[in-house]
Amino acid sequence: MESRFFIAPEQLEAFEAAARSGSFSAAARALGKAQSTISGLISNLEIDTGLALFDRSGREPKLTAQGRSLLQDVRALLNSYSRFEAKSRSLNAGLEESLTLAIDESAIDLPQLVRGLENFYARFATVTLNLLHASGDSAARLVREGKADIGIVLSQSDYPEDFDFRGAGNCSFVLVAGVQHPLAQQEIVSSQDLHDHLHLRVSAAGEQGSLPENDLSDRIWYLESYALFMSLLNAGLGWAFAPLHIARPHIDAGSIRVLPTDFQLTPYPYCTDLIWLRRRTLGPAGQSLIDQISQLLAAAAAQPA
Repeated sequence: MESRFFIAPEQLEAFEAAARSGSFSAAARALGKAQSTISGLISNLEIDTGLALFDRSGREPKLTAQGRSLLQDVRALLNSYSRFEAKSRSLNAGLEESLTLAIDESAIDLPQLVRGLENFYARFATVTLNLLHASGDSAARLVREGKADIGIVLSQSDYPEDFDFRGAGNCSFVLVAGVQHPLAQQEIVSSQDLHDHLHLRVSAAGEQGSLPENDLSDRIWYLESYALFMSLLNAGLGWAFAPLHIARPHIDAGSIRVLPTDFQLTPYPYCTDLIWLRRRTLGPAGQSLIDQISQLLAAAAAQPA
């Protein structure tokens, strides 16, 4: 029968510290232990594994070939053990194991979101985060169905009673078309002009949402991807109301144009909300995520355009 041995984390920690620092005494100082303790832990590790991990013939111990071979595995084990300890402490403290965030990209500038997620990871590295693309009204649906803990959405005039929400920022929609599109050649665009051309919209299948352009064209293509949406606009295929933070790079590059209209003289404003179910109590990570993203959105909204 194959024999088994059990290695204590302290043995691995002493071995890694000695290998990294180059001596047992330096390892002892780094770990706050007596040198004799470090020496004993490493000797026991060598006995338990049946391997000579250090050559002690010189003034300072040096890793043997066997010790060098095991070093990366030991470091991987120590990292796993540290994550296990951190996650155990977090779960005991009521910290969520995972969170799911449904994101409508029209409601938030992605660099702002990324900054919020960087701050979140710095505080809650043990929490698994699931990020869902949710165009149109699908973010609210995912939250309502319990498939997402938090949604980032364009503000709605009336949420279901079981929703909590926080208004945090704003965004603008502009009427655009590719520079080669016929509408881009007109000095003024009327609602009837829009009616005669293809309308592109980002919306989840079967969810037309509540954007202002619902009845401006009989010819509509629905897309779930903003990347494809912008590609079609750049190609001159159709017109659209597009979030300014998504359209701006293409406007600046000269590939699409903001259309001057006789019915909407300024960008169409929208508020950005974070939503969650009242009955689904969020733990400290979820609350912190809402706070961090809200603060970033509010700070961006306070800056002059």
